[in-house]
Amino acid sequence: MHMMNEQIQERAGFDPERRMNKGDLVIVTAMTLIYLFIALINLGSFEAPQTGWEPDRLNESFVVDFGREVEIDKTFLFGGLGHAWGCFGSLEIMAWDGTRFVPYTFINMKSVFRWHYTTDSVRTRKLLVRNQYLRDDTGKDSNKYFKAEYRELAFFSGSEIIRDFTVTGVQSDHDVNLLFDEQELVPDRPSFLNGTYFDEVYFPRTALEQIENRSILYENTHPPLGKTLLGLGIRVFGMNPFGWRIMGTLFGALMLPLMYLLGKRMFKDSFWAFFCTYLLMFDFMHFTQTRLATIDSYTAFFVMGTYLFMLDYYDSRAFEKGFFKSLAPLLLSGIFLGLGGATKWVALYGAFGLAVLFFMSRIREYIEYNRLLDLSVEQKKINADSRKKLRRAYVLKYFVLTCLFCILFFIIIPAAIYTLSFIPIQNHNDNMGLIEEVIASVKSMYEYHKGVTEPHPYSSHWYEWPLMLRPIYYHSGPLLPEGMGSSIASFGNPMVWWTGFIAFWGVLWLLLTRRIKKNMGPGEAKNAWFPVIGYLSLYLPWAIAPRKLTFIYHYFSCVPFLILMTAVVLRYIEGIKLIKRRSIYILMSLVLILFILYYPVLSGLEVPRWYLNILRILPRWDW
Repeated sequence: MHMMNEQIQERAGFDPERRMNKGDLVIVTAMTLIYLFIALINLGSFEAPQTGWEPDRLNESFVVDFGREVEIDKTFLFGGLGHAWGCFGSLEIMAWDGTRFVPYTFINMKSVFRWHYTTDSVRTRKLLVRNQYLRDDTGKDSNKYFKAEYRELAFFSGSEIIRDFTVTGVQSDHDVNLLFDEQELVPDRPSFLNGTYFDEVYFPRTALEQIENRSILYENTHPPLGKTLLGLGIRVFGMNPFGWRIMGTLFGALMLPLMYLLGKRMFKDSFWAFFCTYLLMFDFMHFTQTRLATIDSYTAFFVMGTYLFMLDYYDSRAFEKGFFKSLAPLLLSGIFLGLGGATKWVALYGAFGLAVLFFMSRIREYIEYNRLLDLSVEQKKINADSRKKLRRAYVLKYFVLTCLFCILFFIIIPAAIYTLSFIPIQNHNDNMGLIEEVIASVKSMYEYHKGVTEPHPYSSHWYEWPLMLRPIYYHSGPLLPEGMGSSIASFGNPMVWWTGFIAFWGVLWLLLTRRIKKNMGPGEAKNAWFPVIGYLSLYLPWAIAPRKLTFIYHYFSCVPFLILMTAVVLRYIEGIKLIKRRSIYILMSLVLILFILYYPVLSGLEVPRWYLNILRILPRWDW
C-alpha cells in the first residue's frame, strides 16, 4: 500500500494550493470583519422594558389621574412574556368625561416583546385601564386569552410623553406601578429596532423560556438547538433586540469563512474562493435572514459545514491519507449534520446528497486504484497475486469498513446529537424520559408541519424561489412621517440568484456533454458535480415535502451551492477564453451596486416611500 501511495504522488503530485495560506487568512478575516461591521449597524436596541404588571384575573383595573386636562393622541404598550402559553390580552381604556368613564380605546397585545399602539385621540383628566380578553376580529380566539404581562404603558401628546400623573383606584393584587417604571425606554415610534418582528415573536420568547427553565415552551415545532444558540446572546446581552439577534448575526458572519473554505477546497484557487465569499457577503437573503432572530442562520451554517467536510473527503484519496485519517472529515461531516438536524429538519435534506457524494467518491477511487494496480503489474512492480490481495484489502478497508463507520458517523452520532439537544428543555415535562420526549416531539413536529395549510399572503411555492417571484415581507415601520417608509423583505440578490440559476443549467450541460472534463480535466469535472448534488439534495425535497405552506427563506441553504455553480461556469468560460477576468469584476461590481441600492429594504432604513416603490421590479415584489 505504501508503494501505491508513492506512485500516486508521483503521478498527481501533492497539491498545496488546496491549503489556506497567510494571504487567504488575511482576505477572509478582512471580509468577515467588514461584513460584521455592516451587519451590526442598527441591529437592534440594547434595552427593552424588563418589569411589568401581570394581572391574574379579568377586569383588574386602575385609574391614571393626570390632575389636569391633557390631549392624548397615541398610547404605546410593550408586551412581556407572562406565565401562560397564550400570554395575550387587551387593555380596555375608558376616559373621564366629567361625570363618568366612557369608552375611549383599547390596545391588543397579540405578541410579546414588541410595542403595540393606538392612535385614537381624547381630551380628558383621567383614564380607567382594565384588562380584558384579547379582542379577536374573526371570533376564532374569542374569550380565550387574557393572562398577559403588560411591561410598559405610555401616553403621548404629540411627540411628547405625558409623565406627570398618579395611579389611583387600583383593583389588582399586583404592582401596577411596574407599568410606568421604565418610561425612559419608550421609543418615539415602534420599529424593528425596539421590538420583535415576523417570527421573532416565537424564537426569542422560547429561548428565554428555556433559559428560565419554564414548563411552557411556546415554539415547539422545531428541535431545541437553534433556540439554545439564540439564547446565548440573551444570556450575555439581556432580553432585548440586540441580545436576541446577535447570535444569528455572528453565525451569518461565520458563514463567510466557510464559504471561503468551500471555494478554496473546490477550486484550489484563492481568487475563486474570494469570488464565492464576495457573492455570499452581498447576497440579500444572507444579510436579512441572519439579522432576524430565527433559526435559519444556524441551519445554513451547519449545512455548509457538513458539505465542506464531505468535499474534503470527496476530493481526496482515502488510501493516500491512510484509513483512520481518511475517516476524520466523514466524522466531522456527520457531526455538522447532527447539529443541523437538531436545529431544523431541513438540514437533513442534505443527507441524500452526502450519500451520493460518498458513493461517487468510492466508485471513482476504486476505479483509479485498480488502474494503478494494473500499471504496477505491467511495470512488474507487483505480481498478479499481489494485485488480487491488494484489491481485496482495499475493498475491505476503504469500502466495507468505511461504510460501517458511516453508519456511526451519519446515523448514530447525529441521532445522539439530536437527542442530547433536548437536555436543556427536559425539565418542562416531568412525565417523560429523554428518549420518550424526543420521540413524542418528532411525532408532534411532523403532524404540525404536515398540517400547515392555512394560506399566508407572502407564501410561495418551491418552483418560484430561484426566480424570486415572491419575496417575503417581514416588517413595515408604523407611524412614520408622511411620504416616508421603512421595510424589511427577504429575497436574493438578483445578480447572485438569477446568475446562479442560469449557472445550474450551464453546469449540468457542461457535465453531461463532458466539456469540463475535456477542456479542464477530470478533477475539475469531478468537483463540478459537488455543488449540483448539494443543491438538488437541499432543493428538490421541497417538491414532495408534506409541508405545503412554504416561503422563499426555505431556499436559503441552497444559496452557497448556487454561488459555487456560478464560479464553476465562469471559471470554465474564462478558461476557454470566452471572457476575460474583467467580465467577472463587472459582475462583482453589479452585485455590490444592487446591494447598496436595495440596502434600505434589507435593513429597514427609513427612506422616501417612492424609493422603496421603484425597487419593486417584479409584479409580486411587495414592501
